[in-house]
Amino acid sequence: MGIALSIIGQMFGILTDFFIPGIARFIGVIAGILVLLSLKSRNTEMQAFIVGSSTALGIMGAGILYFPAAMINVLIGFKLNKKLKEENTKEQF
Repeated sequence: MGIALSIIGQMFGILTDFFIPGIARFIGVIAGILVLLSLKSRNTEMQAFIVGSSTALGIMGAGILYFPAAMINVLIGFKLNKKLKEENTKEQF
């Protein structure tokens, strides 16, 4: 529980206002971890949600530095959307 509270404190800047670059990098790392978690999930809808939220977190945390990774996340999102549409089409038949 202490680790969870520490992470929440880092994400929302409760602990300090002087270490903004470190907090931004921390949020960027969390975004990368979320993408790795999406690879473990078997549910396509959950994968799409995780990739989208990690892109938003990464851009909020690291700004322009996260742009290359965000572009890769967008491409992954398009691929997951296509896969989701194919699954929905198969279910209709």
